[in-house]
Amino acid sequence: MDPIKKVKGALPDDASMRVTEILPRLKDGGAFVKFTHPAEVTPKDVEGRVSKLLAERPIKPFFSPFRGVQAGLVRGVPWLEDLQRFPKNRLRVEFVPKNPGEEAVELSQETLYSMFRQYGSISEITSQPWDSKALPKYAYVDFGFVRDAVMARNCLHGFVVPEELGGGKFGTKFRISYERKAKPHRIWDWITNHPRIVIPVIVALLTGLTVVIFDPIRSFFVKTHVSRKYSLSNNGLYRWLRKQTSDIFSFRRGGDELAGLNAVWSHRKDIIEQIQAWLMETTETFIVVQGPRGSGKKELVLEQALKDRQNVLVIDCKEIIEARGESAIIKKMASEVGYRLIFSWANSMSSMIDLAIQSTTGVKAGFSETLDSQLQKILQTVATALRTLNLDGRSKNDADASLAPDAYLDAHPEKRAVVVIDNFIYRSEDNTLIYEKIADWAAALVQSDVAHVVFLTNDSSYTKVLTKSLPDRVFRHVALGDLSPDVAKWFILGHVTAPAADGEQKEDTKEVANVPDLAGLEDCIGTLGGRLTDLEYLARRIKAGQSPTQAVAAAAASTSHKTRTI
Repeated sequence: MDPIKKVKGALPDDASMRVTEILPRLKDGGAFVKFTHPAEVTPKDVEGRVSKLLAERPIKPFFSPFRGVQAGLVRGVPWLEDLQRFPKNRLRVEFVPKNPGEEAVELSQETLYSMFRQYGSISEITSQPWDSKALPKYAYVDFGFVRDAVMARNCLHGFVVPEELGGGKFGTKFRISYERKAKPHRIWDWITNHPRIVIPVIVALLTGLTVVIFDPIRSFFVKTHVSRKYSLSNNGLYRWLRKQTSDIFSFRRGGDELAGLNAVWSHRKDIIEQIQAWLMETTETFIVVQGPRGSGKKELVLEQALKDRQNVLVIDCKEIIEARGESAIIKKMASEVGYRLIFSWANSMSSMIDLAIQSTTGVKAGFSETLDSQLQKILQTVATALRTLNLDGRSKNDADASLAPDAYLDAHPEKRAVVVIDNFIYRSEDNTLIYEKIADWAAALVQSDVAHVVFLTNDSSYTKVLTKSLPDRVFRHVALGDLSPDVAKWFILGHVTAPAADGEQKEDTKEVANVPDLAGLEDCIGTLGGRLTDLEYLARRIKAGQSPTQAVAAAAASTSHKTRTI
């Protein structure tokens, strides 16, 4: 921290040499030492003595622990300035005349090397281009280390090269300055001038960043959506509160609705058991439940066949098809599968950026993605999350712990997740790309033993789409039609004659007070049909106090009014 003390320690204790002044140059990391000497001692001898002393007793400052202090004889006239110019390892050596009006000559690289090499290792000497008209003439000298360039500049700045060393008749004077080797904004200029290289690299980096950071987060949200791990209904405190307040708040279907549905489920018990049996098999095909709207497909599959099943993912195609615009479709698809951290607005923004870059550079940047590619990315993440969920229950102590993941899932079909795709072919004329994409993804799930896939549809043309995805498979098909008159009658009676919601038993369980008039019920059922939603509407009207004939007439009037409004 004391440069003058360092300098004094580097000087020999010689009576023939007397120091007159020390000028520290902190910016250059050194100091100028002025001294006097006898006439019989040359400055070159003094330089040799100092260099020998530093070799024998090296002095190493704190900022240079591996390389000690060096000394050099100043042969020129140094420029002591305090400008904001900091040392560089490149020197610009200009050749100027000794006196104004005289002529200076350009020195060769050999001459420059012989004069500058004593201050350090030189990596390159670059002469001025032969066709350059710039004056004064100059050359670049690149040193391996900055400290060597500092030494050379301070020792040779203002030095006059005599004629015998190649300096010409009048001599050539050195004017030396530091030169930045890389021009300002070189990197930015290169980036802006090479968009065909830079833009694909940026796209690749952004894609890699998305894969490394966002994909694990999105996969986590998909897994929590499917497993319901953090769902409120799985919380112990919530279940206790629901049990304690069941007489105040209704958390499930009313007693009348359950009583009516129990008659339907009893009638369709064989179908429920058949679906459950298919879910325990390893056949790589689809399960298709077809029936008209209101036939109870979703309730039958989710509330009965999959009642005790874990890891069930439900995708409603109706929500996706009714979305308007690619951004809305992507957002709805992500919402259906629990795909979080999606930036749907970025698709429109990236399309505009891609169009602007293509119009200016002629090259498509690739920032924007098609609807197909974005849906593929979402579905691929869901498939990966489902596979991870299937394998979460494995233990090292299992008998088949040594099996590979594919073999384990093939041997344990009950461990696979179940994907229920509702309202498939909701509108066969709209967005066929979405149906095909979902079908192809579902085919990949069943073929790789990742999940069982159940399609719920009311359109008999579903085979046109599914056959393209699984052309060599026979689908497991269940057809749900209208309820038979007897089952429909039991369904309505279950609604109408159900016990009170608080569960209080009447004295006579065969008779319930305030039973409405059910005259003509069988004829009304025949008129209305066996669709589950229509029968439920009829039962609620009867429960409200209307006769079956009045309820059917009200339903017909309501339908006629809706038709006129449309």
